[in-house]
Amino acid sequence: MLAASRRTAALVPCRARHQTATDSHKLPVNIDQAARRIREDGYAVVPDFLDEPTVERLRCGLAPVFDAIGSRMDEDHGQQTLHTHNLLAKTRAVDEVLVDDRLLGLIEAVLGPDFQVSGVAAMRPGPGDRRQRMHQDDGHYPIPRPHPPLIVNTLIALDPFTAENGATEIVPGSHRFTERVDPEVPTVTVEMPTGALLLWEGAVWHRGGGNSTHNQYRRSINVNFNLAWLKQRENQFVGVPWEVAVEMPEKLQALIGYKLTNFGLGTVDYRNPIETVRQRLSH
Repeated sequence: MLAASRRTAALVPCRARHQTATDSHKLPVNIDQAARRIREDGYAVVPDFLDEPTVERLRCGLAPVFDAIGSRMDEDHGQQTLHTHNLLAKTRAVDEVLVDDRLLGLIEAVLGPDFQVSGVAAMRPGPGDRRQRMHQDDGHYPIPRPHPPLIVNTLIALDPFTAENGATEIVPGSHRFTERVDPEVPTVTVEMPTGALLLWEGAVWHRGGGNSTHNQYRRSINVNFNLAWLKQRENQFVGVPWEVAVEMPEKLQALIGYKLTNFGLGTVDYRNPIETVRQRLSH
């Protein structure tokens, strides 16, 4: 089961074992331009969001996670992907990405200042992975359409995204639709290089493409953000152990929900809940 996962790591050797975050150079991002694209088309791509040292560092840090992702075999479709969710409970490798001010600025430009992490996953679709069904990411919330943005979802490419290996397929402008789209509706295949960032509004219709290659894997980090007054996709308060949460940087604690929002939502005795967690752990 794990042999294919180990082959994945071998496709791009891990060369970043002695690198630190200071080795990276963060290129500026045109936040206004990306936000405008999301408003108009429902999605945007930042092609050079992460530089090569950062990508290598993430590949190395996530190698044990990807090795632990099982797979299932199917005579008709070959190897099928399994994702690893609740990633913040399993590794600190992705923390630097989540607290990147460029990423947070992009999310704020769409959702406003009061948002949170809804879920974090590592994904590794392999050869034979099937195309997903067309869907929206904000379908969990029973709010009539059209409505203001509730979710911004993101994919960070750790391998190239191509039409052949199953790059995300999006229906441009469909975040304004009020009815379900036809499964055969024309789509744009979002091909992008390693290190690129794809963002899309939760109402846009999209799907993961099928991987028709024999030897290409498509590793990525998926970070889902939603408005802070909505229920998270993954319950961060239960999923991330308290002992882990209290050691996180304050910015990351706030992102997973340890903060007061909208004039007092989420309090414990009208205090930040992380204070209660620290108090209980000390007893």
